[in-house]
Amino acid sequence: MSISHPHLDPIPEEKEITPMDHRILCSGGTTSTLEMMPSRIKQAKSIPNDPKAHIEELVYEVSYLRAELQWHKETKQVLLEFQQRMFDIFQNMEDTLSRATARLHESERRYLKVWEHEFGDELGGRF
Repeated sequence: MSISHPHLDPIPEEKEITPMDHRILCSGGTTSTLEMMPSRIKQAKSIPNDPKAHIEELVYEVSYLRAELQWHKETKQVLLEFQQRMFDIFQNMEDTLSRATARLHESERRYLKVWEHEFGDELGGRF
């Protein structure tokens, strides 16, 4: 009988701290990126002897993770709306360009028709 050990994912390499992470840290908060710093991981591994303090830390951690998740959701929504607006703008530009091209072709056709009508016989019917 073999004992199967759970597969552990490797610890990801350090993520780069963004300006937003820095602003959150300066205002007394934290982010998951900041929590993955080696110093924070080391601190997290040392479990306090007081269960009440440990529960308070976990509640705090859950609260900032919820806030960070909410921020990510809101940011995603804003970016999706921006993407849609850009798609609409490009679609509008494409439609406008198509109409302008069609009008230019029609204008050119009418112009050549005038020349053909006025000078067609004299120019040997080249138009």
